[in-house]
Amino acid sequence: MALKIVRRYDANGRELTEKDLETFRLDSPVVREILANLNREVAEGIRQKEKKGDD
Repeated sequence: MALKIVRRYDANGRELTEKDLETFRLDSPVVREILANLNREVAEGIRQKEKKGDD
């Protein structure tokens, strides 16, 4: 069995640690907040579109 070492780097060439990558996990608080904001914006856009259709 072979062991593969994987390193991840950011756009500036710095190695990312597990702690850095925690921010990007789907269940992280940061990602949850981004998705919640996106859902609110999408819902608002749908309401605006429906409102225009009623005029």
